[in-house]
Amino acid sequence: MIRAIIIEDETAAYQHLKNSIETNYSSQITIVGHETGVQKGIKLINDLHPQLVFLDIELQDGNGFEILDYFSNSSDFEVIFTTGLRDYKEKAMDYFAFYYLNKPIIEEQLITVIDKFIEKKSAFNSEKYTAFKNQLESGPKKISLTITNGHYIILDVDDIIYCEADGSYTHFFTTSNKNYTSSNNLKKVENILQHTSFFRIHRSTLLNLKHVLQYNNAGEIKLSNNKKLLVSSRNKTNFLRVLKLMNYTIH
Repeated sequence: MIRAIIIEDETAAYQHLKNSIETNYSSQITIVGHETGVQKGIKLINDLHPQLVFLDIELQDGNGFEILDYFSNSSDFEVIFTTGLRDYKEKAMDYFAFYYLNKPIIEEQLITVIDKFIEKKSAFNSEKYTAFKNQLESGPKKISLTITNGHYIILDVDDIIYCEADGSYTHFFTTSNKNYTSSNNLKKVENILQHTSFFRIHRSTLLNLKHVLQYNNAGEIKLSNNKKLLVSSRNKTNFLRVLKLMNYTIH
């Protein structure tokens, strides 16, 4: 039996989550405790040593990340975030493949997320969490990439010339002539790079407009590393509109 706690300051949200878990996972998960704030949540984890924590991000006396900061070097539990946020944090959680539930919690989503946890029986990855926090703090100026063995590197967004899809992986081509491969697919990369100078020119290519040197009417782009790429016919109109807004000369 998996021992779980819920840290949630909204009574209705807590009751709904608890009832849904007990209805669908009564033989697999037992809720052993509940708290509403950061300090009380830390004490509850220390007292009960749960295997799984359902953690609301916005709490009475702070946010759930403060609890994870406290346990960043000693966590042996997994976390499922619950959030009503529809902002950059949600995109970052998806990018880093954290378990999370959007409020109001839909039962089908709950089942999908908990089934993934039960299948993997994972523990919270502190290195991934550190990279996630760095991503939130730097916003769209930097991007953390998952590379081999679960390690991360951080790149300045302006140093990325373009990104190329390779199945469920993405290759990053940079100004330093170093290439990196991330285990995130191109759609997740595109989401985390929203509100930056990146544009999807093709279903498999995302490029940094700051590195466009030339564009001709045949749809060919020349980049700052002398690489030439083609804009797909369906994206040409929008691409031309963006280039004109950025005062590029079209050859």
